[in-house]
Amino acid sequence: MAPARRRRSLAASERRYDLSVPLAAEDVVPLCLAEVTFPAGHPLAGQDGEVFAFLVRHPRTPVLFETGSGRGNAELDDYYRVRHHSLEEALAAAGIGLSEVRAVVNSHLHFDHAGNNRLFPGVPIYVQSAEQDAARQPGYTVPEWVDFPDAEYAVIDGESRVASGVRVMPTKGHTAGHQSLVVETNGGTIVLAGQAIYSKAEFEFIRRTGGAPTEDPLPDPQAYLNSALSLIDMRPRRIYFSHDRAFWAIEEVGVVGEPGG
Repeated sequence: MAPARRRRSLAASERRYDLSVPLAAEDVVPLCLAEVTFPAGHPLAGQDGEVFAFLVRHPRTPVLFETGSGRGNAELDDYYRVRHHSLEEALAAAGIGLSEVRAVVNSHLHFDHAGNNRLFPGVPIYVQSAEQDAARQPGYTVPEWVDFPDAEYAVIDGESRVASGVRVMPTKGHTAGHQSLVVETNGGTIVLAGQAIYSKAEFEFIRRTGGAPTEDPLPDPQAYLNSALSLIDMRPRRIYFSHDRAFWAIEEVGVVGEPGG
């Protein structure tokens, strides 16, 4: 990524968080932005997958976690057989205009998590410094999707407050700079895991066994497991995953798009 972009490092005073603005569980809204079919050679070859973003309908600072897969890269679209859904339309269905988003948080900068960042010029995009460094390496992401005119990256190291009751938590493992989002609501803590945990089934496996699955080789297995366990230890009321329609919740079985989802 080009060094000319605006970079804003957050001061310690910006990293405190409070609960002065109560949020409800319903203020965390999943947005399905794409379906894919995994190619030959992939651990999930032949299976379909989904790409989710999440809107936090904060009354003062609407926050978007993930921006999904971008458009216009024929090689990626063909390889993953991507079926796109409009981010703008998904936000509108949730009652928010594109221009009303006040902060963006990417779990990491792979193409299917940061592909629509360029729709938010001048909006702070929270990213760990290790992730920004990784994204400069060839082949890591689609450069023009994360490096665009008036891109404003809020570069952080560790935890950071995004809005009252909404904070970033580092969860390295899938990538060196991976992060998750923690949202405090009047019904309990909601965690947006990103790809710190791939799916509800994986969450339940780790919670039950204390170990990480071995079918899909991980870049840093121990860091991945430590991050997953740190999210589990928070005992969240609900946890969502960026590649799974199902979510985990205490005393309920949830699927996005069904009652309770």
